[in-house]
Amino acid sequence: MSTEIFLPVFYMFVLTSVVFLFNTTIRFKDVLIDKGHRASELFKIPVASSANDLIRQGDRNLINLFEFPIFFYVVCVSIYVTGKVDDYFVLLAYWFVGFRAIHSIYHIFINGFIGAMPVRALFFLPSWLIVGWMWIRFIQML
Repeated sequence: MSTEIFLPVFYMFVLTSVVFLFNTTIRFKDVLIDKGHRASELFKIPVASSANDLIRQGDRNLINLFEFPIFFYVVCVSIYVTGKVDDYFVLLAYWFVGFRAIHSIYHIFINGFIGAMPVRALFFLPSWLIVGWMWIRFIQML
């Protein structure tokens, strides 16, 4: 069986880890160096209301990386277990990771809006469509 489908899965792990380490770093910087917040307040869960935008957006993005991508992980494992891995599935998986990486960067550092719609949705929606297509294609191949 082809294990190529697991490289994009690994890259999603890397993306999630980078966002986690970034969030941890900016929290420690805010508490220990800038002394901007009391440690007990800033490290509350979910997000301290007194935290700056970068911390709040980073935290929200990290939460996002544990929500929707679960469907990506499950479909990739399902594709592998059933022996249906092909170049097209691998390409779709890479596209998913790419859109999620762009979404994370935009969500954490810019997070702009067009009217009431967050611009980051332009990066999230294609990733949602890709996973949806992966699931539809997988089910059709069974």
